[in-house]
Amino acid sequence: MMWVADLRTAALVGTGRHDAPHPPTELGFRAPAGLSREESLLDQAALADIVTRATRTATTAPQTGPSSPAPADVEPQASGEAARLLDLLLTQPPVGLELRTQLVVDWLGLAEKSRRRVPHRLLPALLTLAETNSAVFRSLEPAIGTRGRWLQEIKNPPSHEPATQSTGPRSSDAAADYGRLRGGDPSAARAQLRQTWTSLSARERAGKLALFAGNLQDDDEALLEQALDDKAKGVRDVALRLLDQLPESARAARMATRLKPLLQVKGLLSKRLEIDLPPAPDKEALRDGVPPDPRKGEPDRMARLEAIIKGAPLDVWTAATGRNRSATLALLQGEPRILDAMIAATAARNDPEWARALLGVVTDRRLLDCLPPDERAHWLERHVRETNDQPLTLAPLLHDLPQPWPVPLSEAVLAVISGKDGGRLAALLAAVLPTALPPEAAEHCRQLLARTDDDAARRRVLRDAVQYQSFRQSLTEAFR
Repeated sequence: MMWVADLRTAALVGTGRHDAPHPPTELGFRAPAGLSREESLLDQAALADIVTRATRTATTAPQTGPSSPAPADVEPQASGEAARLLDLLLTQPPVGLELRTQLVVDWLGLAEKSRRRVPHRLLPALLTLAETNSAVFRSLEPAIGTRGRWLQEIKNPPSHEPATQSTGPRSSDAAADYGRLRGGDPSAARAQLRQTWTSLSARERAGKLALFAGNLQDDDEALLEQALDDKAKGVRDVALRLLDQLPESARAARMATRLKPLLQVKGLLSKRLEIDLPPAPDKEALRDGVPPDPRKGEPDRMARLEAIIKGAPLDVWTAATGRNRSATLALLQGEPRILDAMIAATAARNDPEWARALLGVVTDRRLLDCLPPDERAHWLERHVRETNDQPLTLAPLLHDLPQPWPVPLSEAVLAVISGKDGGRLAALLAAVLPTALPPEAAEHCRQLLARTDDDAARRRVLRDAVQYQSFRQSLTEAFR
């Protein structure tokens, strides 16, 4: 239609250079008198939109899903206030997108506990949200019911994750099957990898070996020792990382033999621990992962020491000093690279005893991950109350803590946030604080929010926390 084309031209070059066209007479449209060129163009643009939409014809959608009708749902659907709240979250969320996501996940979890399902009329909007949101996608079952699963098969092929979660080529079915086998029967997986080892590519050997990290066993040591002689550096590197997790392995004993002569306690009244740097690695040390000398430049002898520390049992240190863990670490407070290597070894082995001792000397997120969740929260509460850590240091320690936080920790964090420079910490915790705080902290947030405050970041986080807790309480009550 030439009229629409002329409208586009006038809109593109402006009515000062191209007059708005007259609408076709067959449309029966008569413009009001006295309109300017610009007003005429805008009126006709609105008319063109209506005409274009009204004249479209329906097309037959390709048949991609099941042809049979959906089976009947057995579970009763959520109704009343519960259904209204989900509708609100999907269509007109009263909170930001991140909080909306969490509240939808909360709704699905409450529906599962109360054995209710999503109302059929809300399934399309919910499944559309799940296509681009992995947290919602993982929470759909079982609340979407039979009809929801039927719709999923139409919208997406079975077992597909949302497209946004793809970070590279999909793993082959064989690799996925091997991962499941390793998770369920490590011995069978180990035997299968031994049998097929020579027929696999270097990438496949490294990839399957890396799956051992989830449930590494002492019986894996022989295969890892074999992998140390692999021609592919990628395979050897995986084996070395895994052997770092086995402090009772033969490689750990070899590393201990290399470390012991380097440690000497000296001094009569004031004891000190002297640490020598290791010599150039021989063939066996190179096999065990001690870095080779560079072709040019000076060798990094400290890097050699770090590799040995990461591979050796940590008890070598207490044996060398004749002291307990804490007293031994007190002798190393001026050695940051050595402490970092010991932290790496502790984290690799998930050793809570050494983690507790090291936390007395240095605060590190990797060490906190070695502690049980309750103990980690208690340690953080004490740390928040007793130290003056900067927000950039404190925020990462809190980010991955299981939610909701215990009340004492929540109160300690809110005390910092309510302080003079608390807005910086609030801004850094904006993504986690509203959902991490327990319901008991909601009133404290309301009180802080009621105060006159020019810090926009602090107000925003506190407001989000109040909104989330209020809506979460409404969800809980709706499912009672």
